[in-house]
Amino acid sequence: MKRQLKRPKFRLASKVAVLCLTFTGAIVSQPADAGITNSNQVHAATVDRPFYKATWLWDTSSALENKESTLQFLQQNGVNLIYLQVDPDVPVGDYSSFIGEAYARGIEVHALGGAPDWVLREQQIKVYKLIDWVKTYNNGVSAAEQFKGIHLDVEPFVLKAWYADTDTMLGLWRDTISGFVEEMKIETPTLTAGADLPVWLEKFNVPDGMGGRTTLSNWMIRKLDQSTLMAYRDNVTDISSSVATELGEAEQNGKPLVIAVETLQSSESFISYYEKGKSQMMRDLSALGEILQGRTSFAGIAVHDYDGWSRLKE
Repeated sequence: MKRQLKRPKFRLASKVAVLCLTFTGAIVSQPADAGITNSNQVHAATVDRPFYKATWLWDTSSALENKESTLQFLQQNGVNLIYLQVDPDVPVGDYSSFIGEAYARGIEVHALGGAPDWVLREQQIKVYKLIDWVKTYNNGVSAAEQFKGIHLDVEPFVLKAWYADTDTMLGLWRDTISGFVEEMKIETPTLTAGADLPVWLEKFNVPDGMGGRTTLSNWMIRKLDQSTLMAYRDNVTDISSSVATELGEAEQNGKPLVIAVETLQSSESFISYYEKGKSQMMRDLSALGEILQGRTSFAGIAVHDYDGWSRLKE
């Protein structure tokens, strides 16, 4: 039986106030104070900043149905942050049970949602539906079962429209991120607004909102509470060099960055650890931690994704 949720008393941003925000899905998030505490840690947390080891869970139904094995794998591999995709067909009680048990094991859970076309004006409402559901959910569960953030995976650069009119798409992407952060902070300022970002956004020059210009990477990092950089390369040298600009921009803005690698098979051999395997990936991530340990913006590593990681050869 699904749990009946009470709607929180928060106002929606004016841009979506007249729209129906009924959302029958479910999203996920959690604590921001857990550090890595086992032999799999890549880098240590500091007193004032947690250090994350994160992964994406896209197949929510399977992950929650196999809750014990999912959590066991995550704990054994030192994961303390999950991006868990919303699945409308999963009962609310399954989410609260999973989040509560993850929290008890020191694993933070963030709601995961998004699609490339969410930047389009007619699709941006989906961002606000997601936020509305999370706030409603949080109002109906215990503190240990609540979301502590939302993580967007919106990649408009895979759309044909990106190549047809890049300038317009850049504006829509920025509008989507601005609205996302603004809406999240209404009456819930402690919710973490995070997103996946590619590592080449410094190539684009955009208005900085203060009468000047800046890189798109700097603009995104400044807007978001936490950015996860998709540094999809299969060696530590290329990974570290690909995020050099963003690390500097994040330090200037006082924002944390999580650096991600790929495990899924790719047509380009240098993108993923699919061929090199888990042991090489973990050696490289450990080396990355050593290289970047003095950077104040370096807040963790992430492995995309749970399914690929769990099937990765040694």
